[in-house]
Amino acid sequence: MNKWFAAPWPGHALIFSGLTFFLHAVHLDAVEFDFLENETFAQPKGETLQLDAFLVPSSQPTPAMIYVHGGGFVSGDKGNISTGFREIRDLLLKSGISVISINYRLAPKHPYPAAPNDVQAGIRYIKKHAQRFRVDPDRLALMGESAGGMLVSHAGAKYEAGNRVAAVVSFYGEHDFTLRVSEDPCAMDGYTKKRPDGGCISNGMADFLGFRELNPAGMATLEDATVVNHVHTTMPPYLLIHGTRDYGVPIEQAHSMHAAMQRVGAECQLVAIVGGGHGGWTEPHQQHYQTIMIEWLLEKLADH
Repeated sequence: MNKWFAAPWPGHALIFSGLTFFLHAVHLDAVEFDFLENETFAQPKGETLQLDAFLVPSSQPTPAMIYVHGGGFVSGDKGNISTGFREIRDLLLKSGISVISINYRLAPKHPYPAAPNDVQAGIRYIKKHAQRFRVDPDRLALMGESAGGMLVSHAGAKYEAGNRVAAVVSFYGEHDFTLRVSEDPCAMDGYTKKRPDGGCISNGMADFLGFRELNPAGMATLEDATVVNHVHTTMPPYLLIHGTRDYGVPIEQAHSMHAAMQRVGAECQLVAIVGGGHGGWTEPHQQHYQTIMIEWLLEKLADH
């Protein structure tokens, strides 16, 4: 069941495709938005994928951020935008950027490329229904953290026809699986260890890619999932935000993506969080990324 909580006045009802949605204003900590919960956007192989939308009250189409949650490819939910990433969500809304959080199929039940395909489906659906969401289909951005950071990075580079977005923000995502499997010592899951003979492959990465030791059969999957292999000149601009003390996904992943995009002439900016781990950046000297991110997004999503 879809649920709308929105403006413009109490008890107002809208009818879309034969369904009635009742609208109510939402005010949380001085943030006002119109809320759509549990909208189904795709049903791949019988799996229902839903989204939640936090829409800036506006009579004109707004820019929008499509958020993809983390969770090591095996867990997590679109609801993380209102818990772990709520501060970022509210910053976006206060800046006039609507936020749409999408789900995707999880590993190991659904290995690669299920999740990247689901992100593409989400982009396609939001573009198709942009008028109903009151968003500008030409001013959509992608944002993800950890596993979600990898997925938005992949979607921004290897986009399907009609699915190009205006910008991508990746928080501590994996962009270079080829580099990851070769690391020695391995840095993963918050610790370091000597690289096993089968490669540096975390449990989540193994579930996502469909193998636990690198072998010839897995190389094709590894290469296709490796985002740096798909960079090109006409891809959207990227903002990479990564902690320098991340032992879940090392900052070398961001350096590799940054260098790859620079080599082909694509636009990429890297913001390093000094002393920052895999998220959880609470120190005052680690907060600068928020201002940088909002200013960068407002520039990339401006209505030209």
